[in-house]
Amino acid sequence: MNNKDTLKELGLSEGEAAVYLALLKLGEAQVNRIKLETKIHRTTIYDFLDSLGKKGLVSYVLKNGVKFFRASHPSNLDNLLKEKKELLDTVLPGLSKMAELDSKPIKIEVYEGIEGMKMFFSRPLKEKEFLGLGIDETRFSEKFKYITESYIRKCVKLGIKERLITEKGTEFTYKYPHITYRYVEKKFFSPMPTAIFGDTTAFIVWEPLTIIFIENKEMANAYRKHFELIWRMADKSP
Repeated sequence: MNNKDTLKELGLSEGEAAVYLALLKLGEAQVNRIKLETKIHRTTIYDFLDSLGKKGLVSYVLKNGVKFFRASHPSNLDNLLKEKKELLDTVLPGLSKMAELDSKPIKIEVYEGIEGMKMFFSRPLKEKEFLGLGIDETRFSEKFKYITESYIRKCVKLGIKERLITEKGTEFTYKYPHITYRYVEKKFFSPMPTAIFGDTTAFIVWEPLTIIFIENKEMANAYRKHFELIWRMADKSP
């Protein structure tokens, strides 16, 4: 690898490397002399001198109003690397955090029976909002009356807001100020309850009773957008 290629590996453009090497050879020179040495257009040389100056690799002196340019000592290349390292150090924590989030695996848990239903009602208590699709409160009240009502009381105490989408014409909903319902026609109503809270999306399969939890931020956000779309289209009255 020659000197120019090495300088390029260190982060200099091809033109910057050519001008810097020419000045090392010439010692001190005007632009016209640099042009002859590098065969680079005069206007472009000024751009390279400017960028090299900002990197601390070129300086100039005025002699009778004329600029003479000089390459700084090659040891300054080490300072350039140190500055890049310092810049990397400032952004590395944020980049590392992004990498951890992006590489976080999808966590899937499946539970059966009443214990799974208890978990369905306990996990959202750590969040500030619970979104529900396909919510049939009559079915919840008939099958899990005490668990459901205990959960609602805890939501009231913790200040958790609930927005639930249920079927238009439904016979029963809970009357609590923290719960807001909207209604969709039967043909658009899904019989499988879907809940979104935090980074979790949860599904209830009624027969046999099975609860599926999927913990993944991207998926939860996608279902949250889906919920908001239906929420805007749903009716406010039953």
